[in-house]
Amino acid sequence: MVQFLSVLKSQQKSLLVVVLLLVLQINISAQCSTTGWKKVAQGENFSVALKEDGSLWVWGRNLYGLLGDGTFTGTEIKHPTQIGTDNNWDDVSVGRYFALAKKANGDLYGWGANDYGQLGLGHNSNIASPTLIQQNVASFSAGYFHTMIVKTDKTMWGTGNNGFWGGLGIGTGGASTYNTFQQESTKATNWSSVNASYYNSFAIKENGTLWVVGTNVEGETGLGAPASVGNYTFVFTQLGTDTNWKAVAGGTYHTLGLKTNGELWSWGHNNNGRLGIGTTGGIQYTPQQVSGTTWSAIGATNEASSALKTDGSLWTWGYNANGKLGIGTSIDVNIPTKVGTDNNWKSIPVRSGENSSAGIKTDTSLFSWGYDGFWQLGNSDGTATNSNVPTQVTCTDIVLGVNDISSQNKVSIYPNPAKDYVVLQSSKAISEVKIYNTTGAIVKSISKVSSDNRINVADLPAGVYIVKINDVAEGVKLIKK
Repeated sequence: MVQFLSVLKSQQKSLLVVVLLLVLQINISAQCSTTGWKKVAQGENFSVALKEDGSLWVWGRNLYGLLGDGTFTGTEIKHPTQIGTDNNWDDVSVGRYFALAKKANGDLYGWGANDYGQLGLGHNSNIASPTLIQQNVASFSAGYFHTMIVKTDKTMWGTGNNGFWGGLGIGTGGASTYNTFQQESTKATNWSSVNASYYNSFAIKENGTLWVVGTNVEGETGLGAPASVGNYTFVFTQLGTDTNWKAVAGGTYHTLGLKTNGELWSWGHNNNGRLGIGTTGGIQYTPQQVSGTTWSAIGATNEASSALKTDGSLWTWGYNANGKLGIGTSIDVNIPTKVGTDNNWKSIPVRSGENSSAGIKTDTSLFSWGYDGFWQLGNSDGTATNSNVPTQVTCTDIVLGVNDISSQNKVSIYPNPAKDYVVLQSSKAISEVKIYNTTGAIVKSISKVSSDNRINVADLPAGVYIVKINDVAEGVKLIKK
């Protein structure tokens, strides 16, 4: 009996150790870090991102329950905050004010705005925490006000706003909304992937053909001028005859399509040069090829476009308000323009924010740029300040006492943003300068400063930095173009 109790106690101790290790592992996986990012999606003024450890994170404007913590409103979220504790998420997509996330077992969850029934729960009440909305999901996409899914049986379904344009593809329009999932009218069983936009939906079949539905007023379907095909297409209709479509991304009034051979095509309204074909304005009712044949991924937002090349470079074009193209200016461009000089970009959002964008690098770090009025950039500068170059998403404000102007030493920098050099101004003599990146690492140290306080920064990659002089606690934010 004594021996039995001794064995039992030993087993209990072993079990306790296992439990403690599991708890420790859970705690570790819940910690924010600047790396480990896998995928990011952006809504109106918020971001949702997935980490490689299967955890789910959110930041930016907190409306309609987007924080996912059971509350519907609150202050903006300045940095990534984990949603729950689950670590088996494997994909994300966001609409204007709602979010979708899928688990590895095919369960699809949704939360946020549900005013159009876009969560498919049978009602139109907003949801403040991830809630199971469908099972056996293979592909899914959140449009502005509707959701599209492809199930594991290769059928396609939609819920939410069908509008006058018939964006759900169920064969009807007429300002209708649905709060339960409806099967698309052709009832095909060979769908592979789907993308939902504002007024339209796009899908690719297993044979590589591209199918479109919804409005064509601005040429969004690519099926030709409205006079020949009508203003709306209520049933999924094949675009052309090509069988090598790889991906599709829809903005508000324009569409991008990527082929397996690396070709990039665009169609729809070309305001601000969002089609990337070298012109501005007008409507292209059929697909137009964007220069190059080495494209590997695409993304779109309201009035702008983005794409990756196979060499890891990132390119953007179109409307550039608030610097959302990330090219160092706020000037629109009508051809793909490279973002910085880096060639280590790994992924970009299929849907970027209304006035911001983001990207993940091969080292799994996450960067964002553009409008920051609701802290949706999630960076370390401690302020809701727009950025026209990529800035790293961090877990907290950088611990360097960052100020735009140091009150202690009355330090200022110009020009700022800067390209090749900066000039420091201080009420005290400058004997030493240290420049830090957003993770707190020193990237440049100058122990001998010239008499004109001019510092060469041409060798620094584009981004946000903190400049400290004379080893004081406070720093000054520098934006490098």
